[in-house]
Amino acid sequence: MPDYSRRKRGHRPTRNKMLIICEGEKTEPMYFENYRTPQNNLDVIPIPSSRKDVGSIVEFAKKKMQDLDIKGGDSIWCVFDCDENTDNDISTACRNAGESIDMCLSNPSFELWFLLHFSYIETSLQNDGLIGLLKRKIPDYNKSSDCYQILGPLTNTAIRNSKKLEHFHLDNGTELNSTQSNPSTQVYRIIEGIQRFNNFS
Repeated sequence: MPDYSRRKRGHRPTRNKMLIICEGEKTEPMYFENYRTPQNNLDVIPIPSSRKDVGSIVEFAKKKMQDLDIKGGDSIWCVFDCDENTDNDISTACRNAGESIDMCLSNPSFELWFLLHFSYIETSLQNDGLIGLLKRKIPDYNKSSDCYQILGPLTNTAIRNSKKLEHFHLDNGTELNSTQSNPSTQVYRIIEGIQRFNNFS
């Protein structure tokens, strides 16, 4: 497995860093790695984690903040799925993250972000159903697939659909960082942060 915690050679040392601690070891790091190129103004560093519970992911993120010398202007995100966490797990982890770590929940899982590139959906989903819907759009999809060439041109559609879904939950009084916010994903917040630095559109 690649060492995502190291910068690629040729990166400018003065650039701001964005650490993305990923619950998954393949799907999420592979996707975010597409935003890491020497030409970009932000050093995007996806770091896979074998941890599934959000509390352990936050503790892992804190350690990486120390290891990689996170400073002012840098950011660190914890990307995690709702499917293996309870409301108490999520709320406790968010409190422990404080203001120094940004939280990014997908409910039920990260693949919802992929699906929203193609269509908007408000119906509550289980992972099997979500993957089934995604395979209608990307027939050969699996967790080891790098789908960015397909998804990239549709990124702004996914952002719009994610925001629309977020407003749907807020209008219904649903707490976003909870098991009740199914379906929802906050991945768009990371992508917009990258766009602001790298002028992607």
